[in-house]
Formats: sequence, C-alpha cells, structure tokens
Amino acid sequence: MKKMYFGLILLLAGCSTPITTMQKGDTTVTCGGGTMGSILGGKLGYHIQKGNDKDCVDSYTSQGYKVIAPAK
Repeated sequence: MKKMYFGLILLLAGCSTPITTMQKGDTTVTCGGGTMGSILGGKLGYHIQKGNDKDCVDSYTSQGYKVIAPAK
C-alpha cells in the first residue's frame, strides 16, 4: 500500500507544468505549475494545461509584465 501512495505522489509531482515568473513594477505574478490538467486528462491534459499557461503569459505580457524567470 505504501508503494502505491509513493508512486502516486511521484506521478503527480512529475506532471506539473513549468512555472514562469513575471514582474511589472513591484508586482510579481506566476503562470504555470498546474497539475489539474494532468490529473484529469493524463498526457493530453498536461498539454492543455501547458497551453493555458502560455495564454496566461501572453495575457500578462500584453499588460506590460516582463518574464524574470522563464519556465524550464
């Protein structure tokens, strides 16, 4: 039973999308780091979540935010 929980933890930790940190003046925001898409839809869900993260970055960029720590 412990092996099953450990495997589940590794699976969920490995499926989060990369985090992008952006800044405008004194305000800092992050996009990404989501796991919900992976939990709900596996590999397809991960790519959907990654697309949502890109939309987030594009939205903040259009508002004047600059990327200070890109996703890796």
